[in-house]
Amino acid sequence: MPGEEVSAGPQPPALHRRNVLRFLGRFACLVILYYALTLWGWVDEHALFPLLKFTARLASGLLNVFGADTVTQGVVIHGKGFSIAVRRGCDPAEPIMLFGAAVMAFPGSFRKKLPGFLLGAVVLFAINLIRIASLYWVGKSHPTWFEALHQEWWPAAYIFTAVLLWLLWLRWATRSPITQHA
Repeated sequence: MPGEEVSAGPQPPALHRRNVLRFLGRFACLVILYYALTLWGWVDEHALFPLLKFTARLASGLLNVFGADTVTQGVVIHGKGFSIAVRRGCDPAEPIMLFGAAVMAFPGSFRKKLPGFLLGAVVLFAINLIRIASLYWVGKSHPTWFEALHQEWWPAAYIFTAVLLWLLWLRWATRSPITQHA
């Protein structure tokens, strides 16, 4: 029918390989750019450190909604009998940027990339707040569980979530117009 896209069928292996390599090259360039920028002191001082403080304030606010009675001082969340610092690696910047690099490196229209990136960033930011709040609660009430949760369980869950978000975006972004209206 006029106006409908028709699939050309499977791609030849050489074309598929070239597309995969192009995606990986773009992804690698974006990741290298992100890490190069984070080494620059200005970015650390004017972007990452304020993000750490903002994350600490929001996590403290979330904890207070549930009765924790916490306050922040810089990047440290203080409560009765326990404090937790939001340091580099505890912020959502790296997972968001890795997710964003995967979205932006994938071929396709910016109209699908922008909402995918924004929604993914919001979800990853929210999950990070939940992660920090849960680490505060565990550190305060079950300190022997803190290290395993902080170093093993939450990082694995966060990585899994970022990959899942990218796969969901990928599925949405690559649907053909015919299947979208079916």
